[in-house]
Amino acid sequence: MNSKRANWSFLITIIIYTVFSFGFMLLPDAIRNNLFWNNLLCELILVLPVILFVVVSGEKTVSFMDFHRIKPGTAGMIVLFTFLSMPFLTLLNLITQFWVENEVVIMMDTMNAAQMPYGLLYLSIGIVAPVMEEIACRGAFFHSYEKSGSVFKAMILSAVVFAFMHMNFNQAAYAFAVGIFSVLLLKSTGSLWASILYHGVINGSQVTMMYFIMRANPDMFGEQTAAVTTEMLILSVAAYLMLTAITLPLAIAVLVWIGNHEGRPGILSLIWKERKEKKDKMVTVPFVLALILCVGMMSGIIPILVSKALIGMGLSF
Repeated sequence: MNSKRANWSFLITIIIYTVFSFGFMLLPDAIRNNLFWNNLLCELILVLPVILFVVVSGEKTVSFMDFHRIKPGTAGMIVLFTFLSMPFLTLLNLITQFWVENEVVIMMDTMNAAQMPYGLLYLSIGIVAPVMEEIACRGAFFHSYEKSGSVFKAMILSAVVFAFMHMNFNQAAYAFAVGIFSVLLLKSTGSLWASILYHGVINGSQVTMMYFIMRANPDMFGEQTAAVTTEMLILSVAAYLMLTAITLPLAIAVLVWIGNHEGRPGILSLIWKERKEKKDKMVTVPFVLALILCVGMMSGIIPILVSKALIGMGLSF
């Protein structure tokens, strides 16, 4: 599969998601108000169209997506890399909160996530979501873009896809960074399992922390969100900026070690040197249309227009 098919897959996925979002209220309450089923439906919408495109393209799915083994020592270093990169992700999350709310906290609170069994919550967010999202965004989208251009450009485009598929500005910022780090891990190990582990540790650690905090005090996040001021955000950003200045270089050093350990030395410098390589047109009309549709949904413009249209027809959702 090449970039053209990947872009069509991206557009179709966003169209399906948009239609689903308007029909969401028609779903039974047991599904609509349950975080597990809600998340599973969203993940299936994400992964099924791109997997279908990969199969129709005649690719051997397992080899195309780089499902190869990684060394045990590498797995431990990926976990270390994850925690060293997280202050930078938190920094991006905090910066976006000058303009938008923390979407993950809102979702967890709205869905009463603390009332779910911990194992089911972890399965949904810490395992199912990372596996499906990595299969789609790194396994399919990245490798498709890589066929049409340099690893560097494929990394950027697949990270953009991953960011916008979250459908909110808050998560999009740090999701883009996760997309970059995931590709660097994939290329440093030659295995999609590396990015799945990375993504899984991020999601799993965050959902574990939030779950037990909400169990101890269900109103804590709501109270904290209401109490947050611009001055507090500025102080938090400054603190994480200093922390990131220490942890991010260490994370890069760990990434270099991983590449050497897996017999892929110099992979990071190679990605940079070959960044201008071009084989085919990577950004096409479907890709641009998908981004426009995403921005329309994220900004609320499309929901408002659809709502007005339905009201004009005597309907509502």
